[in-house]
Amino acid sequence: MPKAGALTISQSDAKAFDDFVRHIERHCYDEIEASSEAKSSVLRMHLERMHMVLDTLIDYADEEIDLYWAGPDQVKLDEADPLLLAEISKRSGLHLHQISIFQLPDDIFFGTLQIAVDDVAGETCGLIRIQQWPSDLIGGPRWAQNGAELEETIQTFIHAIPLER
Repeated sequence: MPKAGALTISQSDAKAFDDFVRHIERHCYDEIEASSEAKSSVLRMHLERMHMVLDTLIDYADEEIDLYWAGPDQVKLDEADPLLLAEISKRSGLHLHQISIFQLPDDIFFGTLQIAVDDVAGETCGLIRIQQWPSDLIGGPRWAQNGAELEETIQTFIHAIPLER
């Protein structure tokens, strides 16, 4: 139980608390399946509560958020997001990829990008799923022109994500 009365926290303790929450976001998962790890809704709810507390303690105004990605990994049809599948259902010969997106400066998992590349038409359909509580935020599916290389196409979708705390 917390002590009675007003509680105080030093600047260094607030920073340590912020670092700890970021560590939990990066490295802790409580739903583990054969091919993936995820945070349960309960854990995500607790993290959201910790962010509410941190917002009263930490000044994030000067902190710049940037994204980077890892992958792409091949995706089978049965692993693709149903929204993406519905959008591409009238095309054939597409190849599917999934890209993991991370947030700098702390390497926090941000979400995933699934893309379906149509080399013949020179277009790619992408769907971004950003990890949030109580439900994920979904961007897309949207079509974009293919870049010269797959990495350029992926970067087009990553740059389209609005970055606001």
